[in-house]
Amino acid sequence: MIRMNLKAKDKRSGISALPTILLVSAIIIEIAVIGVILASTLSNARFSDRLASEALGAARSGAHDAILKVIREKGCPGSLPDMAVGSRSAERTCEDDGAGRITIESTGSAFTRKKRIEVIIGIDSITGKVSLQSFKEVSL
Repeated sequence: MIRMNLKAKDKRSGISALPTILLVSAIIIEIAVIGVILASTLSNARFSDRLASEALGAARSGAHDAILKVIREKGCPGSLPDMAVGSRSAERTCEDDGAGRITIESTGSAFTRKKRIEVIIGIDSITGKVSLQSFKEVSL
């Protein structure tokens, strides 16, 4: 009889072990999923910052190139073609207000991120001297 009671007791303890194992496994899986989600979020944030920095670099390069074209042509060169900066691009516009001020806008693109630089240049109509009045990042 003692042997029968031990066998019955072993069966009952085995039944309670299964839910415990399932509960512990579920908790471990939840912790792993949370870890993957956090790692993905942090990685996307860093990637987004990198793209924003590359877009700003492309916009600055486009603005500097447009300034050189203005200096060489002694005025607004009219339409400025898009410029490739490595694997990124910069769209540029040039507007002359007729009073010796030229406004250049350069928008750099890196995948989904865009940054814009606005440059205001003054040109003396008598001497032809070019002076940089403003070079700043503006919101899109």
